[in-house]
Parts: sequence; C-alpha cells; structure tokens
Amino acid sequence: MTWVRMPSVNCSQVVRAEAAGFDLLVVFGDGRWWAFENRCSHAGCAFSDDGEIDGLIAICDCHGSEFDVRTGRPLRAPATEPIRTFPVRSADGQLEVDVD
Repeated sequence: MTWVRMPSVNCSQVVRAEAAGFDLLVVFGDGRWWAFENRCSHAGCAFSDDGEIDGLIAICDCHGSEFDVRTGRPLRAPATEPIRTFPVRSADGQLEVDVD
C-alpha cells in the first residue's frame, strides 16, 4: 500500500489533489471520506472541469454519466465502466489516500 497525504480539508469541501500520478477528488459523505479519480470512464472528462459532485454522486456534464463515488459504479449511461476509487484513512489528523 502506498498512502499519500492529502491537503488539509474540512467536511464541506471537495478537494482536488495530485497523488502518484493520479488526479483525484476527495469528498465527505455518509460520515467518512471517499476518493476517486477525477475522470469519467466514458469520455475521460474531468469532473472538476466538466461536471459536479452532488452528495456522493459524481456527474459528468460532457454526456450525462453519473457515478457512485463510494464504489465507482456507473448509475447513468452512457458510461458502462466504473470510475476508479481509492481507500481513504485518517492518520495523525491528516487524510491519506492509498494510490496502489
């Protein structure tokens, strides 16, 4: 496992971070943090540029695909492949994401 520290965050924000070559978004919901790749599996659009986060749903405005950020599972077509998700933990009061 390769745990990478994230920037300082609070529970009301979506955080974008680069870690081990991945462009990530980290969000808070259901009482915990979730991390996922900032890229739609359908056309590769970045959620941070061409989308939005609605609770625990990542919405790609390029073509309307939606994903559950907890599992990466597509919830709305045209995407059929999941987005990549990453484990998150808190260590010494700092968030870390496993990028292995």
